[in-house]
Amino acid sequence: MTQHTSDEASDQAESSSAHARINIPLNLENWKTLAPELQADLLWFHQHILDEGLGWTAACEAVGYDKSTVFRILKGTYTGSWENITRAIRSYKKISTERSTIQRTEFVENSVSRLVYGGLDYAVANNSITLIEGESGIGKTISARNWKEANNHGRSVYVTAPVLGGTKGLLRVICAAIGANKNQNMPQMLDSIWRGFNQHRILIIDEAQRLLPTDRRSNPVLVEFLRDLHDQRGNALALIATSRLSESLKKSEYQFEQVLGRIGMPVRLPRKLKAEDFVPVLRQYLKAPSKRLVETAEIIVNSKVIDGDSANDLGRMRVLGEILKMASRIAAKDRNAQGMMVEEHVFKAIALRKQMMGEQKFAA
Repeated sequence: MTQHTSDEASDQAESSSAHARINIPLNLENWKTLAPELQADLLWFHQHILDEGLGWTAACEAVGYDKSTVFRILKGTYTGSWENITRAIRSYKKISTERSTIQRTEFVENSVSRLVYGGLDYAVANNSITLIEGESGIGKTISARNWKEANNHGRSVYVTAPVLGGTKGLLRVICAAIGANKNQNMPQMLDSIWRGFNQHRILIIDEAQRLLPTDRRSNPVLVEFLRDLHDQRGNALALIATSRLSESLKKSEYQFEQVLGRIGMPVRLPRKLKAEDFVPVLRQYLKAPSKRLVETAEIIVNSKVIDGDSANDLGRMRVLGEILKMASRIAAKDRNAQGMMVEEHVFKAIALRKQMMGEQKFAA
């Protein structure tokens, strides 16, 4: 009885601030007696709150329950009608999905995204590990993020491997992504992560090349931790990286058979993009891009040479998107354009970017 009273007080304290960002650790064990479809809805709602950074007011309005009830739902200690809860979540989920579809204007499906989607779908379907490798800026990250938003309904956890921090740094970002306290000690963080994954979830690690130690003779603790999580909890795992990851694995003195043997579908993204991969992006800004613009865009995304200068500084798909955004801002300030973007604005944006990067710093 005393313990119950203590929990009640703790619940009220947690939900006292209406605008505080909700950060409740996920414990899948508390939901294991519920129907699988109900667990899926609850999992989506929990991860959606974390991904969107919702506060108590927004979360409560989304499903039509008070703070105390929403807290118990997320903790898995609710004792009322779970059927009514899931009905409310599904109604909100439909609205939220429609909104995200309308707002998703920068992403266009192409050969890169289809390969990324295929690798992630395979990993989830087979509870395996997938390794997705490709050049920097080619579209790995935006494809993986859109797959997460569009296809996995809250069952996926997406994190970027930190540059610094080692094992503790990685544990902290995973804990933050699943709602656990990232300021716990390492054994506590490990326990939280173990409770937050099962065979119905996937952990996506972007910039996975950062997981490897700088000394090829060192034991890759981070890679081994992820393999062990996959083995023990049964979750799918996706490692998204540049080609340097494979190269480092081959050069390392550590034997990676335990990891490599679990990669059910390695995905190697193309080094060269075709017009069908980037022209749809141009058409989001210009209905009928000219041959000159298409050729220039191909130079940018494939890092050739443009006007005698290396295009490596211009980048790939990521930077093409940045150039188009810059062009739209130029168009907005162009009084003669009346808010309409034309190709002239794109070429001005390219010239401006090159100037900002220093190619013309010695020009008269």
